[in-house]
Amino acid sequence: MKTLRRVGTACGLLAVALLLTSVAPALAADPGIVAEIDISPSKIVFYPAINDYERIILTVTGPCEYEYRKLLKRGEPGVFRLDSTTIDGVYSFELVAMPIVDDEIREVLQQARKYNDNSQVNQLCREGRMPGAPATQANSFVIANGEIIWDPDKQEPTRATAGASAEGTSDGLIQNASAGLIQNATLADFVINDDLIVDGSACIGFDCVNGEVFSFDTIRLKENNLRIKFDDTSVVPGFPATDWQLTANASANGGASKFSIEDISGSRTPFTVEANARSHSLYVDDGGRIGSRTSTPSTEIHTIDGDTPTLRLQQDGSSGFAPQTWDVAGNETNFFIRDVTNGSTLPFRIRPSAPTSSIFIDVDGDVGMGTASPDANLHVIETAAGVADLLELTANGNPRMVWRDTAAGLFWRLSSEASATEFVITRSGTGLREFVIDENGNVEARGTITASVASPKTLPDYVFEEDYPLMPLSEVESYIKEHKRLPKLPSAQTVYEEGLNMTDMQISLLEKVEELTLYTLEQQKVIEELRQENQLLAELQSRLEALEKAKD
Repeated sequence: MKTLRRVGTACGLLAVALLLTSVAPALAADPGIVAEIDISPSKIVFYPAINDYERIILTVTGPCEYEYRKLLKRGEPGVFRLDSTTIDGVYSFELVAMPIVDDEIREVLQQARKYNDNSQVNQLCREGRMPGAPATQANSFVIANGEIIWDPDKQEPTRATAGASAEGTSDGLIQNASAGLIQNATLADFVINDDLIVDGSACIGFDCVNGEVFSFDTIRLKENNLRIKFDDTSVVPGFPATDWQLTANASANGGASKFSIEDISGSRTPFTVEANARSHSLYVDDGGRIGSRTSTPSTEIHTIDGDTPTLRLQQDGSSGFAPQTWDVAGNETNFFIRDVTNGSTLPFRIRPSAPTSSIFIDVDGDVGMGTASPDANLHVIETAAGVADLLELTANGNPRMVWRDTAAGLFWRLSSEASATEFVITRSGTGLREFVIDENGNVEARGTITASVASPKTLPDYVFEEDYPLMPLSEVESYIKEHKRLPKLPSAQTVYEEGLNMTDMQISLLEKVEELTLYTLEQQKVIEELRQENQLLAELQSRLEALEKAKD
């Protein structure tokens, strides 16, 4: 960058005097650089140049969505090497040095995040104890023919230093034949103590020529280092005095072709547009809608890309919280959230054409799946015809489901155990197997199994009614010989094909027990009658024997 001293007018003639008296040094990127840089055709090495930092994040981006990211521990140099993925083109790098965070502050921040309470964080901010902004260093370079082309120490000379100097001119005058107007201009600034009105276009810069063709240009800057500086000279306390600069292109060899707005006083560059950026990379329409790569945004923020438009949310750790990066993106296969920090997993995805209210969270926290009016903490509705699995648990070994009563301190667990050969219900972490079903259908229960009935008439008390048609045993015998089973009981083939209703079977067996009781009671009557007859016969026999003895 250089100091420019320019234009004067007199007596209707426009005179341009180019002064070669001084060249200002280039502006440093930051008050203290983050790293010293060693450059070779195949690699760039970044040696940390500051001490008061916790870690440095090195990021290099380039063509075709190239990104290289490296977390550097304290004192560790960063190395960027060319490889098969680094094609020719313009690249940008950024070094971000994270400030050291006191352990006490970090603990407060962690607790605040845990309980979602920012009051402590705000208090630290008011006390000035929050970590400061990270130090940054950024620049661009070019890869051409497989080699790095960048020499930040080699600045493109200005016309003042590259052209004729004051030495060699007669009497310290500038010989400017190309202007055709002034052959001998003294080295003095033009000072106009009044308003200046130029009825025409103006060209400012060392490469402006006589007869400049302006076309539609009203003001043209023309030279090899283009800068417009806003130097605010305010000195009264309370008045803003920040200096700003519009910068076109870097001055370093291999630097970036770009347009920037620079905060000169703060040594920062809050806004940059690189050359060849896509049309309408940033567009604000008359409704305040922001378009990214579109001049017709239809929503408040509208972004367009040919492959997976993405929003990255990167917490860099500079405020004391743990670094974490998330991507929110979508394409023709799904909308997803990507956990970039932890292996770029996709914890949340939605497929195109998913039905309305696939997941719905109501105002009371109830979650509906397939419904926008859930009536429970989790309410699942399947509207499609046919059989549907409403819930499936899949795990790499022993999937489990727990019902926990926090008030009572008890829980029930459903799980698959013994290499998935048993389904088990356990209670309260005791390990007691209250209910087990194995792969062969065997059922095990520790306690009593109780079944209810729909009506008292379901039980076979009707067997003991006077009008119950108890089948004669002779008929039962005939039925058994023919069917090989008791009447009213299912056959073995039926049970095999249709299964066994345990409640019905228990009632049927109870009916048979009650019928058997009736048969037993009838038999008991016959037995009593026979016993009485036998007793009478025995008494008669005894009397006959006594009479026979009396005859003798």
